[in-house]
Amino acid sequence: MYAAHFAAGLAIKSYTPSAPAWVLLTGAFLPDLLWIPFARAGLEPVRPDIFFDDWSHSLLMVIVWATIYAALFWKLGRPVALAAWISVCSHFLLDFPIHPKFLALYPHASLHLGIVASQGRFSLRNWLVEVCVTLVLGTLYVARSKKNGLAGNLCAASVVLIAGLQLLSLL
Repeated sequence: MYAAHFAAGLAIKSYTPSAPAWVLLTGAFLPDLLWIPFARAGLEPVRPDIFFDDWSHSLLMVIVWATIYAALFWKLGRPVALAAWISVCSHFLLDFPIHPKFLALYPHASLHLGIVASQGRFSLRNWLVEVCVTLVLGTLYVARSKKNGLAGNLCAASVVLIAGLQLLSLL
């Protein structure tokens, strides 16, 4: 759901123009960015028989990571810190319907959340959900950006990039 995570960061940016775009885009990907070193360190093993990402993707840990991340930007003002917090939390909400495995409430929890975990590497259902979410968030970004006076060519380039990422996920 890379395109939708980018679209979420941009949609949040359209509501908080004072927040740096890189802060919101990085925040929207933070659980995935944390998962990489956690997996390499063995905290979140990835083997054919097990997939564990509770330290980076569980609801509790996403809230913890969001709070730490937002605190890093507190000096930029409350609106920027709140936007950073929301961008990290958006990751959990966007992964909820399409994550490869159900998402834990907290690390090593017996209860996991999700709608339907994808089966296999590619799921047309998940791809279509991603397209719909990306379209909604992209439309929100474009509409709000026009109200905020963002340059039309920058807005168009962002939308083309997001659409391209979504299409690349078909490969």
